[in-house]
Amino acid sequence: MKLEDVQDIIVGGLVIEVNSPNMDLINSGLLGHYLPACLEIGIRDDLPLQLQGNVLVHETVHAIANVYCEGLGLNESQVAGIAQGFYQVLTDNEDFVGFITQSDHKEEANIERKLDTVMNGHVRSPSDDLARSTAVAAANGHGPVLGHEYDDH
Repeated sequence: MKLEDVQDIIVGGLVIEVNSPNMDLINSGLLGHYLPACLEIGIRDDLPLQLQGNVLVHETVHAIANVYCEGLGLNESQVAGIAQGFYQVLTDNEDFVGFITQSDHKEEANIERKLDTVMNGHVRSPSDDLARSTAVAAANGHGPVLGHEYDDH
């Protein structure tokens, strides 16, 4: 699998594009970046594969911190430590990853990628498409009217 095969990453209801803006990153002296205003993670695809994965996890932790830890103001060394630990656990524990990503709804799992959580951490029902449609609408600049997204009318 190559970096270009990585689909958008969903963090707390935000759909974040993963791309490879190599020249921008090289000119800035960076291996990767997370741009919250653009909902974008950029990773240099000229790096060794293992390093690309490590940088992808690091930038994803920035996105997670932005969504779930906004008021904490995590610094770069805190993000780096969390990301390195997360990367190590994911790469060294295939059974762990398999367990947490399994689905009781196997027939639905192959139909389309599902959004598992919304920003407040509420785990959604596999049949609830509201979270996905809200995230996609927000990513396209068409957010819901607040207070009406859960109305039954």
